[in-house]
Amino acid sequence: MSDKQWFAIRVKPRQESLAAANLERQGFEVYLPMINTRISHAGKVSWQPRPFFAGYLFVHLSIDEQRWTTIRSTVGVLAPVAFGTFYPPLSDQVIALLQARHDENGLIAVSSTPESPFRAGEKVRMLDGAMKGLEGVFIEMRGQDRALILLDWMKKSMRVVADTAVLASGRR
Repeated sequence: MSDKQWFAIRVKPRQESLAAANLERQGFEVYLPMINTRISHAGKVSWQPRPFFAGYLFVHLSIDEQRWTTIRSTVGVLAPVAFGTFYPPLSDQVIALLQARHDENGLIAVSSTPESPFRAGEKVRMLDGAMKGLEGVFIEMRGQDRALILLDWMKKSMRVVADTAVLASGRR
């Protein structure tokens, strides 16, 4: 049984890979879950690996490895997630569940389920509500009637959980 625990580390915007490399260089065990994400740039669409949790990564530390000042001063890192002086560990099962979803490329696989009205990566459109008319990409089901979608809004991508009743396939 390992005496190590997983801890969440906040990193600077778009510097997850840099922070992970610098922490690994210092001998820390790092986990940066990645997902294949649809990217639109200059009218071209491509799929690229991006962090599953933008702005965060995880380190596996024993009590003697909890050198918070060293971690905090690492290039790309903002700070460990903490509540005052308490650094809450994550359950090993949470990390194991994420790692169990890796595909052959080491990316977290998100796939449609049989009850899903959409396929992963399918273009969808919001039919109602505050985001009516916006288009995005279906990622996965979140419960029986909720869907996680990646919306492109004001030149930014944002993850939104929406009721499947207000979504339609983007195919016209």
